[in-house]
Amino acid sequence: MEPYIDAYWTVTSATGSAAVGRILPDGCVDIICNLGDAAISDAGTAQQQWLGSEKAYLVGTMTRYSDSCQPGMTRMIGIRFKPAAFNSFFRLPLQDTADECIEFGQELVPLLLQAGDHFIPVLDQYFLERNTHGSRDMLPVVDTIYQHRGCIKIGDLARAHFLTPRQLERQFLKHTGISPKAFANIVRYQTVHQHIRKNPDSSLLQIAFDYGYYDHSHLTNEIRKYTGKAPSSIMEKAASGK
Repeated sequence: MEPYIDAYWTVTSATGSAAVGRILPDGCVDIICNLGDAAISDAGTAQQQWLGSEKAYLVGTMTRYSDSCQPGMTRMIGIRFKPAAFNSFFRLPLQDTADECIEFGQELVPLLLQAGDHFIPVLDQYFLERNTHGSRDMLPVVDTIYQHRGCIKIGDLARAHFLTPRQLERQFLKHTGISPKAFANIVRYQTVHQHIRKNPDSSLLQIAFDYGYYDHSHLTNEIRKYTGKAPSSIMEKAASGK
């Protein structure tokens, strides 16, 4: 499963008090199985949505940050698919799913409820039986974007994989829900975010130049879009060791 699934993850709380967390774009698609009390996705926004108890949801590729709220007793199990890998297991084209949360995969809920804490082998078996390798041709394209840290022209990317830009766009929308340019921007932001956190004394102007942003303002706007924070605040937090 390693080429296709990035992680199984869990969120649990037995305190009964509300927990709020910020989720940042990572280029991945997730299935979330809410096995506890109802929770809130995109809390405090026009896109706010309740995640019902004992229901499963598909969360499309995120192009902006999202705040979630888990009031009460929380138990969630998630499957994070590697970018473009979702369609190796499901026949659902992902165009129009970006930044959306839709009910999907309800058959997973009873399996996970029955498995309890021993859910990993259950999920491994479930996905092993469903794997068609249907997205394997897209994975090298995604790898090329990561190798270039998101800083690659879409025309060059298409030529490197013997595709026209139009074919590449169509395949990305099907397998990720977003365009290749939007995905490359997310990869670039992730690289820059990591750089800022590791090097809080860096010059933002130099970072903007190194990673192909037009200027300092372009970098700041992109980071704020994906994190809700200015680069300077991320640097201050990193420098303080918090």
